[in-house]
Amino acid sequence: MAEMIFYERPVALNRERHRNLKLRPQADGQFNFARHTNSVLMAAAEIEEAIKDYPVVFVPAGEGHYVLAGLLGLRDQENLFVDAAGNWRVNTYLPAFVRRYPFVLAEGGDGQLTVCVDESYPGLNESEGEALFADDGTDTPLLAGAVDFLKRFHIEMRRTREFTDRLAALDLLVPKTIQVNRGGKQEVLEGLYIVDEQKLRGLGDAQSLELLRSGYLFWIYAHLCSLGNVERLARMEASAGGKVAKAAKGKKK
Repeated sequence: MAEMIFYERPVALNRERHRNLKLRPQADGQFNFARHTNSVLMAAAEIEEAIKDYPVVFVPAGEGHYVLAGLLGLRDQENLFVDAAGNWRVNTYLPAFVRRYPFVLAEGGDGQLTVCVDESYPGLNESEGEALFADDGTDTPLLAGAVDFLKRFHIEMRRTREFTDRLAALDLLVPKTIQVNRGGKQEVLEGLYIVDEQKLRGLGDAQSLELLRSGYLFWIYAHLCSLGNVERLARMEASAGGKVAKAAKGKKK
């Protein structure tokens, strides 16, 4: 799952190049950039709020690693939480991955972090909105707050990586398939993983205590509870003209 989805023209934020840049206040259509994604990365710290609205699953990220993701739809390029006007569904949790846009931290090969901005975002301009830089070239409160948010999200994503790596090391993750019936034709959403409850219950006392004290056990059960939201997505899709979806039992490959 790409870290840079949404970003069509990301560039390093520059005090000279972007000295007059302003961010227009939120308005209708502000989430059009997220209309065509059916999932977003999530930090484990978000899971307590996210599970009220989204199925939260694990997705392979190469070399035995996994990322945590919230499902926004049951088919490619489908976000059931962005309406025709480009607004996010009211009274639902807005993932941090979405909230940080149009800003993002890019990590170089040397580990250095660079604040970038998507110059293609329509809300950025030089005539209307709140400035990113003050007259003396320093960050305005708006930009300082955005950068602080990016840094905190980056830290939480590192914690999430530690969490998912520990689950992988304990061999707790198994494949999960979602089957979707559309017009009598079965379609399958694959590449998702969930925690195997039987394996979880089979852990030794020391490992179970470790998961409890680290806070991982809470995140695990929150993730498992969130899987019921697959049916919610199915109902949302059906009300939008789709068919019923059902979750199939995961089978270890």
